[in-house]
Amino acid sequence: MQSIGDPDAEKSQAMHERIDSLDDSRLDIFRNLKTKNAVRDARLFVAEGATVVERVLRSSLEVRSILVSDRKFATCAPFLRADVRVFRLRSELADELVGFDFHCGVMASAVRPAVPDLDTWIPASGPSLIMAADRVVDPENVGALIRIASAFGANGVIFGKGSADPFSRRVLRVSMGNVLFTPIVETDNLAAMLSTLSGPRSFNICGTVLDSHATHLAAFEFSTRTVLVFGNEYDGISAEVQRVLTNRLTISMLNGTDSLNVAISAGIFCHEYRVQSGEVLRVRHH
Repeated sequence: MQSIGDPDAEKSQAMHERIDSLDDSRLDIFRNLKTKNAVRDARLFVAEGATVVERVLRSSLEVRSILVSDRKFATCAPFLRADVRVFRLRSELADELVGFDFHCGVMASAVRPAVPDLDTWIPASGPSLIMAADRVVDPENVGALIRIASAFGANGVIFGKGSADPFSRRVLRVSMGNVLFTPIVETDNLAAMLSTLSGPRSFNICGTVLDSHATHLAAFEFSTRTVLVFGNEYDGISAEVQRVLTNRLTISMLNGTDSLNVAISAGIFCHEYRVQSGEVLRVRHH
C-alpha cells in the first residue's frame, strides 16, 4: 500500500493500492460493465464520475472500494477517504477493465440502501409530495425524475416493476447523485402501494395522462398531500394503476404537439404543485 505523495493528497489522508494486473479478483465488481449487470442482484451499485463518487463518499452508505485511473488520481485525492480501499490503475488498464473509454477516471462500488419503510419518510400529516413511476424504462428519464423530485422537495420516489434500475450508473450520473439522498422505493405492485397511500395516509393519487377528457393542469387544485404518477414512455400508465387514481391530469399543448417527455412533464407538474402550495417544501441541501 502506498501513501499519496503530494501535500493535498496527504492532507486528505487517502491511501491507495497500486494494481498492475487485471487478474486481481478485487477488481471484479468493475469488470466489463457494459456487458453485464451483476451488481443489482448482488445488492451493490457502481457510481462513476468525480461528482457522483464524492457524493457517494459523503453519504451514509457502505462504500466497498474505489477504482481510479492515474490520469484522474490527483483530481480525486482530496475527497478520498482513508477507510475505503482505493485501487489505482494505469489509465490503459482501467479502460480494458471496465470495457470502455474510462474518461471519467473514477468509480465507486457501494451497498444499496435498504428499501425504506413508508413510515420512515412520509410525514403522518401535513403537506407531502411523492412521485411515482409506472414502468419508466429509460435510465435517462429515471435519473431526471429523481433529480426533479429532489429539486422540488418531494419526500421520495416510488418505482413500479419494470422501471429502470434507479441505482444504475447512468441513473446515478443523470440524477447527479440525488438518488443517494432521496428515499427510493421499488415495488412489484405499484397499484397496491398507491392504494395504501390513498387510504389511511390521505393522499390524492394524480396520474398524468394523454386524454382529452382528463382534467387540465391549469384548472386543477392540488391536495396538500399528493402523489404524482408518471407512466411508461410509450403506453403511459397501466390500466391496473389507472384504476387506483383519484385524479387524471393532462397538460394543454399547442401547435399540434400531443405529448411531452416524461421528465419534462414531471417538472411542469411538480412546479405547479409547489406554486399552489404557497410554501417552500422541504428541500435537501447537499
